[in-house]
Amino acid sequence: MVAPADLTKPVPFGRESRRRRFALLATVVAVAALLGGCSSRLGQFKGSLGDVTGSTSNESRQTDISALARRYDARPGEKAASLAYGLALRASGQHAQAVAVLERASIANVGDRDIAAAYGRALSDIGRHEQAMGVLAQAHSPDRPDWRVLSSQGVVSDQMGQHARAREFYLQALQIKPDDPGVLSNLGLSYLLTRDLAKSEEFLARAARQPNADPRVSANLALVRDLRSKTAAATRPPEKARPKAAAPANR
Repeated sequence: MVAPADLTKPVPFGRESRRRRFALLATVVAVAALLGGCSSRLGQFKGSLGDVTGSTSNESRQTDISALARRYDARPGEKAASLAYGLALRASGQHAQAVAVLERASIANVGDRDIAAAYGRALSDIGRHEQAMGVLAQAHSPDRPDWRVLSSQGVVSDQMGQHARAREFYLQALQIKPDDPGVLSNLGLSYLLTRDLAKSEEFLARAARQPNADPRVSANLALVRDLRSKTAAATRPPEKARPKAAAPANR
C-alpha cells in the first residue's frame, strides 16, 4: 500500500545521517503496517454500513441463524426467508453458504432486484468480483437507480483496483442520498487505498459528522489522521543543529 522509501540513494556517512536514515525507515515501516491494516478493514464496509451488522453477541447470532435456517429449510428459495438467512450467514462470516442460499433464491426469483443486490454483495465477499458486478447491475436500472446498489458497485470496483470507477459510483449514490455516512465512508476508504490521505480524511470527517454515522467511521477517521501525522513526520526535513559555541581562547 505504501511505496517504500528509496533507500538505494547514496547517503553520507556519519552518526547523524545514520540516525536520520534509520528513523525514516522505521517510520515508513510503521505507516505501511498501519495503512495495510486499514485497507484490510474495507471488508467491514460492504455496500452501506447498515448492510451487515456485528452488534449482536455470537450466542444470540447463532440462535438467530438456527431459527432462520429452519425457516429457510421449510421454504427454500422463498424471498424473505432467503434474504434474512443469507444476510445472517454473511454477518457470521459463512460467505460460501450465503452465496449458495442467495444463488438458489435468484433462480427461484428471476428478475427480483432485492435478491440480485444481496446475491451480488455475497459474491463480492468470496472474491467473485466480475460476476458480482454483473449481478449488481441487474439489481437496478438507470431510470430507477438504487443508491445502496451503487455504493456496493463502488466497493466491488475498489476491490478490483478500479478506484476512479468506484468513486463515480459513490458520487452517483450521493446524488440520490446526500451525506449518507456509509457512502461517504466508502468514498473516504477508496481514497485511502490510493494513499490520498487528505481526501480520505475529508470524506471520513464529513461522514463522522452525520448524526447516524456508524462508530467505525470515527475509528477509521482517527486512523487516517494518525497516518497523516506519521507521514508528515517522516517527510519533514530535519531541523538544523545549532552551531556549538566557540570555546574561550586560552590566555
